[in-house]
Amino acid sequence: MSRSVNRVTLVGNAGSDPDVRETGKGTRVAHVSLATNRRYEVDGQEQRRTDWHRLTFWGRAAEAAELYLRKGNRLYVEGRIEYGSYERDGVSIPTVDVIVQDFVFLDARVPEPGAEGTGDPVDAESEAAALVD
Repeated sequence: MSRSVNRVTLVGNAGSDPDVRETGKGTRVAHVSLATNRRYEVDGQEQRRTDWHRLTFWGRAAEAAELYLRKGNRLYVEGRIEYGSYERDGVSIPTVDVIVQDFVFLDARVPEPGAEGTGDPVDAESEAAALVD
């Protein structure tokens, strides 16, 4: 049987703080928008475009995102693409999510959880890795 691969790698900036919820079974899930920018040419003119991706973090990764990820943070993400849909007013709305399997904060340091930009910064990557591992 041939093997298939569903893998995506993104580097971008968080467009929002995490929206964190809990499933009926108590599992944490966080959603974050991630902006990636690209440049291309049309008729010799440079064009720029921002693409938006919906990231979904589960379990301990969601906890780390909730504690440390903030709007504007630069992030490296690896995951898989998941397609779904929901109904609104009898119309099926398609969805595309990146299910995050691994991530790295690319900002060297971010404020402590709940610090609102005050106090001493912490190494978010090390702290988040401890939660995810």
